[in-house]
Amino acid sequence: MRKKSIFFLIIGCVFSFTIKAQKLNGEAKIFEPGVISLEETWDEYLSFSPDGKWLSFTREGDQLSHYNRRIYLSQYNKGKWSKPLLAPFSGDFHDRSSSFSPDGKTLYFASNRPGKRGFDNDYDLWMSTMDKQGKWSTPKRLDDAINSDEYNEVHPYVAKSGNLYFVRYKRGVETDIYVSKWSNGKYHEPERLGTSINDNGPDSHCYIDPDERFLIFAATDRVSGEGAGDIYISYLENGVWTPAVNMGTKINTKLYEYSAQVGPDNRLYFSRASFDRKNPMKSDIYFIEVASLIKKSE
Repeated sequence: MRKKSIFFLIIGCVFSFTIKAQKLNGEAKIFEPGVISLEETWDEYLSFSPDGKWLSFTREGDQLSHYNRRIYLSQYNKGKWSKPLLAPFSGDFHDRSSSFSPDGKTLYFASNRPGKRGFDNDYDLWMSTMDKQGKWSTPKRLDDAINSDEYNEVHPYVAKSGNLYFVRYKRGVETDIYVSKWSNGKYHEPERLGTSINDNGPDSHCYIDPDERFLIFAATDRVSGEGAGDIYISYLENGVWTPAVNMGTKINTKLYEYSAQVGPDNRLYFSRASFDRKNPMKSDIYFIEVASLIKKSE
């Protein structure tokens, strides 16, 4: 991890661009081995607070099945990340894919905890807010404009506009990325993003640039893919999403890459695993240096 002064100096750099271009430097490396990424656990779905002081991620280990995920939090202090602690609101249910709001005060996540429909093993989107004393509120389920009876809702990311990007899936039927627009103090009926992003196969694990200039997501078994799952990017130009492109072999391999996001330190973070029964590999979180995702405006 870079020195703290450098870490916070470049917080805004990644988000000060406007024109599309992709360039990654060096090789992907495991993020914080022995602290965040452990050999004995599945570690995935990383998200940073905008100020770079906190991170959240999902962990499951030898004592938990793959569907008993928990959300952990770690704080950046004195030049290093602290030992992750179980989030105060997590531990009793299957919680996953958390992300910080643009102001860093709220954590959005997916969970199968009981809601107004009762405990039905269905994932819905929830939120918890941290007060000035650092205490997290009791999670609140997002309303029915977001959470459906028919699908699971997962992988939430909120843009500065308030627009919520997330994934709806129903195994064997659909796994696609949606957006629910925020206006007049409420969320509206989610819209499925078009075919520039959602292909015939599963499209998931979405991350939205805070200013909605680009969307990064994972797609499974595409012709342009390198392996089981690959990371793609699409740009919003004049209100239209460009055809998604594979982010290349510096990230994507024959394994399953997913859950990518731009960090506050000029890096791209993502998860990598193998679900091959003959050669399984638990997920770790990786990072790669970003030379540019989009060029500086002229």
